[in-house]
Amino acid sequence: MKLTIEIINQRLKAAKVGVKVEARGDRLSLRATLPPKPGSSKTKPYQQYLALGIYANPAGLQRAEAEAKIVGGLLARGEFDWNRYLINEQELGIGDWAEWVEKLRNHYFAQKGDTPNAQFTWKNDYEAAFKNLKGEVASTSLIAAATSTTANSRSRKRTCEKLQLLAELAGIKVDLKPYIGNYGNSQTKPRQIPTDDEIIQVRSLFLNSPSWLWAYSVMATYGLRDHEIFFCKISSIPPHVCHVIEGKTGERICYPLHPDWAAEWQLWEIKKPNCTGKMYRDYGQRVSRTFDRKDVPFLPYDLRHAYCIRGSVRYKVPVATMASWAGHSPVVHYQTYNRWISEVEHAKVFEDLQSRPV
Repeated sequence: MKLTIEIINQRLKAAKVGVKVEARGDRLSLRATLPPKPGSSKTKPYQQYLALGIYANPAGLQRAEAEAKIVGGLLARGEFDWNRYLINEQELGIGDWAEWVEKLRNHYFAQKGDTPNAQFTWKNDYEAAFKNLKGEVASTSLIAAATSTTANSRSRKRTCEKLQLLAELAGIKVDLKPYIGNYGNSQTKPRQIPTDDEIIQVRSLFLNSPSWLWAYSVMATYGLRDHEIFFCKISSIPPHVCHVIEGKTGERICYPLHPDWAAEWQLWEIKKPNCTGKMYRDYGQRVSRTFDRKDVPFLPYDLRHAYCIRGSVRYKVPVATMASWAGHSPVVHYQTYNRWISEVEHAKVFEDLQSRPV
């Protein structure tokens, strides 16, 4: 019979050892009511993990069971000493949450770079998610921090996502997805996505401002996020591919939909608005203010939604490809963009189906 953690714990329970074996990441730990660690402010024994520093393989499981019996005996005789096990914890990096948050922070900035945008995201998304994280490094602390936020809210969703990253880094086995609740794209208010005719008509509002006319046209043709128009270049050679150099989701290429718009409006002739900003959202705010000033009847991001729907429905671009052009995941594409396909678009899909030979 294959030895598993469940079998080991059943045997330990039957023997009334009072210690359990648990996997944390790829390593094994013991779980028991233990005396406070040296330097702890606690005075009474409480449930804690005890890191063994051994891998969760067959040999490791046998050793963990033996170690659990030893610890159980020491506890029964009142002879348990933390000093024997603290070396393992130090080697594995198991400490308080502040240490793990700092490790995640270093990892985050190593990936993103120490830029104003990265600093803003860390402070508003990550630090905000960790502010209620207290107690020992365990799944119970993560769940408590997640459920301290308002249920079915954006804050709850963001907190769960960031805490899950921290759990994976610390090797804590926990699934926080069930605690997100029903918050998500289904709760987002329906949008009135502009049609192609409306997009062309509204474009006339920018005719007296060549730079903003170019910016509007690029967002409509390539589905760029508002800040990405300031960090892109477009090839003068057909099919006039747009290269987003940097932005919220990094570098990517995207193709024009409709291709005729790129050619007719000569979008490779770059005429970026004269705007500056420290962070991407600064650029986005300038775009939003310009749309308001021009009385545009929809939001800048609606051009992006229209692009994504156009690619999926009109041009039948595969979802994975369309998501790549837009700079998001296929899941986001399904959940966010295709929800706003209008009745007209659905009718066109059905007409195409009817026209196909059976």
